[in-house]
Amino acid sequence: MIKPKILCIHASERPNGNTRFLFDEAIKGAQSLGAEIEPLFVRDLQFAPCVSCSSCHSGDSCVVQDGMTEVYPLLRTCDRFLIASPIYFFSLPGRFKSLIDRCQGFWHDKYILKKKVAANPSGIPRLGAFIAVCGNPKGDQMFPPAEKIIKAWLNCLDVKLAHTLYVSGTDKPADILGKQDVIRKALEIGMALAKP
Repeated sequence: MIKPKILCIHASERPNGNTRFLFDEAIKGAQSLGAEIEPLFVRDLQFAPCVSCSSCHSGDSCVVQDGMTEVYPLLRTCDRFLIASPIYFFSLPGRFKSLIDRCQGFWHDKYILKKKVAANPSGIPRLGAFIAVCGNPKGDQMFPPAEKIIKAWLNCLDVKLAHTLYVSGTDKPADILGKQDVIRKALEIGMALAKP
């Protein structure tokens, strides 16, 4: 049986905060079922923002040659996507949003040129999960704007957002430790992504 290859994107600038804890739990769940893990820590990437030059609209690759060159192939070939991010001002952290903006070429390929975006060599359905945490206790207001961005991005990559986990009231680094039901849910999301 083919096991999914999961691109695991950690979008927090904190190396070991609440986001990382849930990220690791989800990975643990995926690995327990034999999935291949491809970790991607956004804070470790060196890349520039999109300069809106539109070179990708002419069929060329991005003219900015930097750390994104190692990301693009993963976006095309991974079967599943695990995204873990904190919420900043109702949205995503700036560096992660810049990574998404650098994917304009995928949008153009899919919606203008009507090209197939994903290589998807395994044939496994491309599914995604979004885990997000915020300090504000009113999470019902904080998460929807970020989810819209994630959905729009994943749609460009031919990925369906299938699982979400939103946790509010996690302002201090260890706040997540008192939420055992949330930790279990993160594990279950990882296991769900690992199933073909």
